[in-house]
Amino acid sequence: MIGLGTLDAWVGRTIGVGGLPTREELDAYQLRCLNETLAKARAESPFYRSLSGWPEPGQIADLRDLARFPQTSGSDLSRGEPSLIALPLRDAVRLVTIPTTGTSGAQKRLFFTEADIEATVAYFEHGMATIVRPGSCVAVAFPAERPDSVGDLLMRGLARLGAFPVALPVDGPLEALVGALRELQPAAIAGMPVTLGAAARCMAADGGQPLRIETALVSADSVSPSFRAALAVIWGAEVFEHWGMTETGYGGALACEAHDGLHVRETDLYVEIVDADTGRALPLGQTGEVVITTLRRRGLPLIRYRTGDSGSLAEGPCRCGSILRRLRLDGRIGEPILRGEGRSLHPRIVDDAIFAVDGVIDFVVKLTSGGRPRLTVEIVTFGSRTADEVRAVLLAHPEIGPILRSGDVDIAVEKTSGPSPPLCRKRRVLEDGGGG
Repeated sequence: MIGLGTLDAWVGRTIGVGGLPTREELDAYQLRCLNETLAKARAESPFYRSLSGWPEPGQIADLRDLARFPQTSGSDLSRGEPSLIALPLRDAVRLVTIPTTGTSGAQKRLFFTEADIEATVAYFEHGMATIVRPGSCVAVAFPAERPDSVGDLLMRGLARLGAFPVALPVDGPLEALVGALRELQPAAIAGMPVTLGAAARCMAADGGQPLRIETALVSADSVSPSFRAALAVIWGAEVFEHWGMTETGYGGALACEAHDGLHVRETDLYVEIVDADTGRALPLGQTGEVVITTLRRRGLPLIRYRTGDSGSLAEGPCRCGSILRRLRLDGRIGEPILRGEGRSLHPRIVDDAIFAVDGVIDFVVKLTSGGRPRLTVEIVTFGSRTADEVRAVLLAHPEIGPILRSGDVDIAVEKTSGPSPPLCRKRRVLEDGGGG
């Protein structure tokens, strides 16, 4: 494997130092960028100009001083006035609207300039260089038709690297995706866990031509141990996780060969961990809500933006030798959790247990609360695998089984009777407040 040294060298060039940067040099760069961002936001953004609690003189002498500034959230991005935008709207090359998590109301609006887009393409180029070799064919399992979409930007970064990216048909039936993969025979693949997991499981079960893939980049959702194992067995692929969201400019943090946390895109993001209830900044190693501040974004700067993701910043150096900080993710804040018999289970445990069942290609989990909770699992299977077999696996699971057998939670497992769920989506436990 090529390793994160490639990315560190690019970071050094980006922040203006010769060779590989030291932690001290990167901290000095981030401090300088933070002060520039704070000054521009306060001077040119109507929102930040009117925001109460902004300390004087509005500059920081130490990175930890950023904790004195107010936090922002998704609701601030969905407001009409005052706007967060700090440049004329005519300077935008891409305006993105995304639903506000957990609501059906106003959408979040994000504004990207040409410089923002270029920064993301450069990050994708040098980030992918750590796991993909020039000349390799790379299958891109993200929607890429729309200019400046995540799939399009990833393909542009790969092309700069000298790789050969090919967009896969991810908006149609699973069989079309599998057929395209067999025809392409890529050395690497990038996509969401649901997409890649369904394709791999289908290929393992349909009796068709096998596929060998060296590396798989998975992004936009959490990765379970059973998913890693399946891709290793079926494709022979080593799985590398990436974390990012539209708010981070798509790129955010990338795993290395040590697979011990994700190295943060510190050229463009300053990451803090705060207590999800109080907003108080937490020290390295403690788990809380991931908060980001953009460093070079001038059109729509985000200052202490609460992402809704749970995680921690790792203590100590990484075995790979990179000086970039590592982010360890722990799901979403406020995700529905299965509770019973005096214990609780995170959704990723349920996800891992179900996907570990051979023959399960895809599934949707629903938790009905109110009265007696009910866990409903709708599965997509290949061959003769039955819903009763999946139910038996869940009942026998050492962590899930005691809750389900206690009688505190009802369970139903059934095969999907309607159309299969979309291939490009995040796997979430869907919560219904109705009675069970």
